Amino acid sequence: MINQTFIPYQRLELKSMSTEKLLNIIRIAATNYPDTSLILTPRIDQSGQAYYWTGLRYGGCTELDFKLCLNKEIEAFILCFLLKGRDGLVDVGNFTPDQRMTQGIDWLQSHLYRHLEYCQTVRDFIRTSNGRTFQNRKLTFPHGSIVYSQEIKDVFSTEPR
Repeated sequence: MINQTFIPYQRLELKSMSTEKLLNIIRIAATNYPDTSLILTPRIDQSGQAYYWTGLRYGGCTELDFKLCLNKEIEAFILCFLLKGRDGLVDVGNFTPDQRMTQGIDWLQSHLYRHLEYCQTVRDFIRTSNGRTFQNRKLTFPHGSIVYSQEIKDVFSTEPR
């Protein structure tokens, strides 16, 4: 019999951390673990602030989940990481979320179109969770993915309502 050590998968949610600290955690994980990746779901909160619900996976067995509020500089940092991993970690000087990012545009649609040209693959799928059905579009990058998700009210239609 082969004696293998079982390493449980850990999933932790980080709350009440500054954007600067969250970006530093991404930087440290990417520097120390070559398998580091991001799973991002772009969203807009009730106040109109753009953010990523972020899953930071590293070390083969750990995922940290957190809300990462955005501005253009942070969004560029994340895209550079998705494309080049730890070699794409650029400096960020402004950690203040930008409330104006979503004003006057369909930000989620704009975000999708801006990131489509950089992704390796696109996959559409339907997912059910907690009795709710979601239409998803997943953009895959070398070091992670972006998943756009929209609830479908009529499960016999692929058109969100």
